[in-house]
Amino acid sequence: MSTERNEPPLDPEAGAPDSFETTDLPWYSTSTGSALVAVGGAGLLGALLMAISTQEFRAYGMTLFLFSPLICGLAAAILYNLSRPVGQRRLFRPALAVVVTLALLCTMGLLIMGGIEGLICVLMAFPVALVMALMGAALGEGMTRALGGDSRRPVPVLAALVLVYPALQSYENENTPPPPPHEVVTQLVVQAPPTRVWAALVQPVQYPERVGLLFRAGVAYPTRTALRTTATGGRELTVAYSGKAVAHLPVSHWVPERELQFKVPVTPEPMKELSPYPRIHAPHLHGYFRVSTGTFRLQPLPGGRTLLEARTVYQHSIGPRGYWQLWSDYLLDDMHTRVLTTLQQQVEHE
Repeated sequence: MSTERNEPPLDPEAGAPDSFETTDLPWYSTSTGSALVAVGGAGLLGALLMAISTQEFRAYGMTLFLFSPLICGLAAAILYNLSRPVGQRRLFRPALAVVVTLALLCTMGLLIMGGIEGLICVLMAFPVALVMALMGAALGEGMTRALGGDSRRPVPVLAALVLVYPALQSYENENTPPPPPHEVVTQLVVQAPPTRVWAALVQPVQYPERVGLLFRAGVAYPTRTALRTTATGGRELTVAYSGKAVAHLPVSHWVPERELQFKVPVTPEPMKELSPYPRIHAPHLHGYFRVSTGTFRLQPLPGGRTLLEARTVYQHSIGPRGYWQLWSDYLLDDMHTRVLTTLQQQVEHE
């Protein structure tokens, strides 16, 4: 009696069985090797594109924060599959998501080590960049499947995107309209009449040292304020910031016990970036975030109370504007709350 078993024929397109997939393969064709190639290659490409935007074009817009991580994710997907046997490829497996994330972290690390960006800005940009990088990886996997499973075919598409990147950045620079003013308003009820609140407002104020995590990391915040009369008879609000910066802000509107508004001719540097270098080459620290006016308003309420309000009007040339306004509004509201709470405590504890 024959003991032979009928084995199904091997599908040449399915690759060798798993136990033989990595035998005699070069290191860059193994799972670990292809991941290292993808992380290093895509990370370097992403850093190069971002450096072109920030250092050559001095731009912080949609091209930088959306298009460059999209290309980084696309490159990671292509490189990860480029040298792997066909049998090891599946559509967007979790391993690819890890590779794309590591490639983006590599990009950010290169920017920090190159003195181009600091840790705070990188952490703020990372969520939206990661979403775009994963979309780029999904695009790369989709193109690979649509083109018959050959991971080499999307390479010309990647090369075309890289070559067109400077032109796209140049077009965005030339056609982006001026940023519109945006206002942040914070209100607080003080258990005291406007007369007492106004008296505390126009006196020198020392703010507590305790601040939130981002302020401790380097975002600038006021440490004390004082109102003084200038030599010409005008009024000026002197603000000392963390990091030892001092701003002299002319008072533009003065209604005792009702409103105090000041102009900000020059916006202080918004943050001191965390970096291994004393100074970094990040243009966004100079002129891309501009505050035009600040206002305190007092509104009398029944029962001898006061509605104390702080307003800041600002503009920033960083996009996508909706995303970065979330960060700016959060930080300004936190700063407002710190100032108003200090005034409230001084008045109510008299």
